[in-house]
Amino acid sequence: MILIMNAKKLAQMIAVCRAIPIGFNYRVACKAMGKTRALASLSEQLGARTGMMGLYLRQACYRHILEHVGQDAYLGYMSQFSKTTARIGDHVYIGRFCSIGSVIIEDDVMLADNVQLLSGSHQHGDHSTEGSLRDNVHFYQTITIGRGAWIGANAVVMADVGADAIVGAGAVVTKPVAAGDRVAGVPAKSIIKPTLAKAG
Repeated sequence: MILIMNAKKLAQMIAVCRAIPIGFNYRVACKAMGKTRALASLSEQLGARTGMMGLYLRQACYRHILEHVGQDAYLGYMSQFSKTTARIGDHVYIGRFCSIGSVIIEDDVMLADNVQLLSGSHQHGDHSTEGSLRDNVHFYQTITIGRGAWIGANAVVMADVGADAIVGAGAVVTKPVAAGDRVAGVPAKSIIKPTLAKAG
């Protein structure tokens, strides 16, 4: 057990050293192409790194780029971040091929594969202005995934999810989910059956 722990610490130290030039290149890229494109490029590169060294490298790099990355956060293969405002709590599990926007992910949250956590539900504005959607003002909001929540595979989340809530696989969350609730469907709705009050 001690040998395994020492090997893990050594691998994490190597990842920290490898993260230094990556971080330098990212800052140069921010000046050359802007923060959004630089983050997209870096996130794709980091996501493609395989194995435990890939995981440790993602942890080391994102700790200097995102607002916060907690202890023992698992950042899965090909999962990517689009906003540096993301905050990842302790013991968070992010599966493979996830897409994370401006999101606060509290401690002990678990995301299955292919989950999308968007920066709110009105990112692309509307057609009230002339031109295409691309020309409209973008509205980015920070959503929160509460402590201990579980988000099922292929879910799309655009609103807050309360602590210990469960979002079913394939659900599309457009409205806040209360703490402890269980939701599923498109759009997501509560699937907890109300309990009948016992007669006097």
